[in-house]
Amino acid sequence: MILDRVPLKPLWAPSRSVVEQSNLKKFQNWLFVKKGLYFRDYHDLWDWSVTDIEDFWECIWSFCDIKTHSLYWDVVVTDKKELAKTQWFTGATINYAEHIFRHKNSNKPAFLYQSEGEPLREFSWRDLEKQVASVAAYLRQVGVSKGDHVMGILPNTPQSVVAFLATHAIGAIWSIFSPETDAKILNDRARTLSPKVVFVHSSATFKSTTKTVWVTPTGEDDLHAETWTSVLKTPSTLLEFTHVPFGHPLWVSFPSFTPVTHSTGGTLLEHLRLLTIHQNFKQGDRVLWHDSSPSTAWQFSLSTLLTGAIPVFYDAPVSGSKGSLWESIDKNKINHFGCTAAFLTTIKSTPLPSYKFNALQSITTFDGPLSAEEFEWVYQQVKKDVWLVALGTHPYLGSSLVGGCPTLPVFAGEAQCVLLGCKSTKYPEKSQLIRQAWDNDLLAQPLPSLPYMT
Repeated sequence: MILDRVPLKPLWAPSRSVVEQSNLKKFQNWLFVKKGLYFRDYHDLWDWSVTDIEDFWECIWSFCDIKTHSLYWDVVVTDKKELAKTQWFTGATINYAEHIFRHKNSNKPAFLYQSEGEPLREFSWRDLEKQVASVAAYLRQVGVSKGDHVMGILPNTPQSVVAFLATHAIGAIWSIFSPETDAKILNDRARTLSPKVVFVHSSATFKSTTKTVWVTPTGEDDLHAETWTSVLKTPSTLLEFTHVPFGHPLWVSFPSFTPVTHSTGGTLLEHLRLLTIHQNFKQGDRVLWHDSSPSTAWQFSLSTLLTGAIPVFYDAPVSGSKGSLWESIDKNKINHFGCTAAFLTTIKSTPLPSYKFNALQSITTFDGPLSAEEFEWVYQQVKKDVWLVALGTHPYLGSSLVGGCPTLPVFAGEAQCVLLGCKSTKYPEKSQLIRQAWDNDLLAQPLPSLPYMT
């Protein structure tokens, strides 16, 4: 339900320079130059995005420079009798991992990694490409091919990033679970997926007849026949990408007992729309999404690589030391920080050390609403000049329908906008602001009307 709002003083409003330099403004300028489309404000832009659906998503495709190896002949083909059979960009063949490696750069790291209590480490594009090529060669060598499943039981570490990218590079389908997951659940998931290979962290309790690669903190483990270290020794030349149809599965998650599949092209297109235009990530920005490896936030961390920004993979229990995390955000000059709403709720009663957070531009909460009091706590205790985004993620979507807009103000207890391309049955007249009671109202729309659902 969306409620009428009594005008209040915003907690934050973007400066003129922030608005003009935002990716949303660049998109509007691009639409004017390339398409002759002019929009007075965000509401007009949103209205066009949910009215002329085909044109909107094709513009996102072009603006984000999606690379296809065969031309698409239709943007969307809707089956009115069965919406679940809706097809997007039919004929296009792409690779998600290939789009990530378009940003490889010898002057900047691919991503950063920190295990709680240890120094920040850089992972270069050269090392990433070399390791992904070796793991991809190994997977091909043991018989994994396009459409096969690969499973990871891994924490939020570089090995999970490499294993995923190698899996998708060859067109296989990825699923990841936390090493803390109960052994019975892990075995049930393995029976459901029938993976050809399972990458298992040494801390996990998992027994299977499936081909298993053991990942240990120190590298080689003589107790096991196949280890991460031995896999990285697999000879490889160039990193090659298998191109798959737009609707080909990218990964399978288990938000409940039922598996949910997200498509390759849909995830690519949606996450570029969300992270580039709505989250305003730019080349070289440092982005830390704090959550466990099987979460939507981990998927966002991977897709941050699509934008040219630098994700920071932070390996620590989500319920662990909050002080160390805030210290890392301050010390390591994090520009954008994402965390669950529950995380902020649990720490608001604890005074924060006097960090300045000079580099911090935005804080994004997901997986639940924040109260007006929690909004105000962020501006009082964390940073006065920070853009607070209430992102309404849902595990079945793997994304959100409501969230942030870098050109709009922030009001306590409210998400800033319904996201572009996401049609709500209600929309405030003359205002893009909606209450945090977005759940039931917005998730009632047919999911196949969005390209990232299959």
